Amino acid sequence: MAVQPDGKSQLFVRQSTGLVREASALDATIFNAVFSAPVGATLAWGIFAALSMFPGADLVTATIIAGIINIPVLIMMALLASSMPRTGGDYVWVSRILSPPLALISNFAAALSATIGATYWARYFPVFALGPILVTLGITFDNQDLITWGTNFQTDSTWIFAGAMVMVILMGLILTAGLRMTFAWQNTFWIIASVGTFIAFAVLLIGTNADFVANFNEMNAKFGGGTAQDVINAAGVAGVSPNPGDLNATLPTVFIVMTFMMWNWWSVYLSGELKTASNRGRQLKIMFGALAWDVLFIALGALLLFKVTGYDFMVAVNSGSSAYAIPTGPWYHFMASLVYAAPALTFLIVGSFLFWSLPAMVGNTFMPIRTMFAWSFDRLLPEKLSEVNERTHSPIWAIWVEMAIITAMLIWSINSTDFITWLTLGVLAGVVTVVIVAVAALVFPTRRPDLYQASPANVKFLGIPVLYIVAPLSILCMLFLVWCTVTYPALAMMGNTDNIWWIPAFIGMIVVVGLIVYFGAKFIRRSQGIDIDLVYRELPPE
Repeated sequence: MAVQPDGKSQLFVRQSTGLVREASALDATIFNAVFSAPVGATLAWGIFAALSMFPGADLVTATIIAGIINIPVLIMMALLASSMPRTGGDYVWVSRILSPPLALISNFAAALSATIGATYWARYFPVFALGPILVTLGITFDNQDLITWGTNFQTDSTWIFAGAMVMVILMGLILTAGLRMTFAWQNTFWIIASVGTFIAFAVLLIGTNADFVANFNEMNAKFGGGTAQDVINAAGVAGVSPNPGDLNATLPTVFIVMTFMMWNWWSVYLSGELKTASNRGRQLKIMFGALAWDVLFIALGALLLFKVTGYDFMVAVNSGSSAYAIPTGPWYHFMASLVYAAPALTFLIVGSFLFWSLPAMVGNTFMPIRTMFAWSFDRLLPEKLSEVNERTHSPIWAIWVEMAIITAMLIWSINSTDFITWLTLGVLAGVVTVVIVAVAALVFPTRRPDLYQASPANVKFLGIPVLYIVAPLSILCMLFLVWCTVTYPALAMMGNTDNIWWIPAFIGMIVVVGLIVYFGAKFIRRSQGIDIDLVYRELPPE
């Protein structure tokens, strides 16, 4: 135990975190929605990967299923977050209910998944946003330089790194400026991006297949490609349609949707800085508001696109049809811009998609930073990482350490062919977190009755504690995701069943790192005369 100059013992680094409860319910709802499934960005690339791997996949049904199986997870997370609304989220709950080592494993898993996600969204900016808009504008205005630059941002490693680093540096500067500034940027970019996405929706609603086909045929011909029907024929998918009854297509598609959409509880890591975070109803509204937004608009967006382009056409272009020659990928916003091929509409639709990356990066960077802060505050990491700027209330050191980690992962990802596999394995890191939290939720009423009885988690349904219902269902949901990964190797193991060992190896790595951090810190602190186990007997200060 540390001793202050006045002789009094001090369990934590200091008696208050220095963080301020400045986030509103709207901030937190947008934070969840853009972290979990930023609608336009997810439509632009993410879920349509299912069409290339699993022709016949019903994206609408899969999205609805993903929304339903997320419900018990959100209820469980909302109950725990309102009961112990502290910076660190699951780290605080699990360490106080189960054990500190399990808390380190759980929290590190979430932080690793988020850091992988932050790297992905940094890469998204040049590859799926900036590059395509430059190519599209180059095609629209017949400017070869724009086409060349756009192609470089999508294919050249140096250009990709430069474009991604713009997002990393900008994100670091925004986070350093404080929570209010962070959410001002997040919300502004989200509004701009959403407006562009809804313009795309309106164009697809009003437009017809004939409009799209005529404009696509003309543009594809400029680059030596065939007609829309030639694209379909070359891919051999003529007449294919979504079939929700084909479980070998629908179930792995649920996994793909969950890769993006299983995180609507992410605001638990904002609880230490959220106004009235101990209000159970507020936590539930934030999480379910984000879930409803994602499910509704992802399903609607897919339906509108298929209405205009045809399902079999989208399967064909996502499968790499040899008749598709336009020098940019068949991203959602690009397809929508072809309905009328009007320069002003093209600029608004495609240009707005530049604004999805930053909001998506906020949650992916925010959480690992608060993880380092919480661990440091409990004396597991150097105290420097829990220092807070007095003016901005930002943990400056933790912010820039995380930016350095993302930069290192970015460099590796650009030179590796395995990054998409890591992105999918990041879902399994989330599985580790949710399962450990679910175990903590199950034993909360009996293991820590002193905290449970007076907490917002103490609520019953038909006489049964709600945690006893939602925790097992949450575990079943996570086991389903693991089953999908093993059953459909294309999801995570590059289609090679010989690589199935990657799954236990990845999870084992998470366990080992978490244990090393905890027991390493315990050994070092003991040599300094500090018993860190005493920290976990009470909740950290606000």
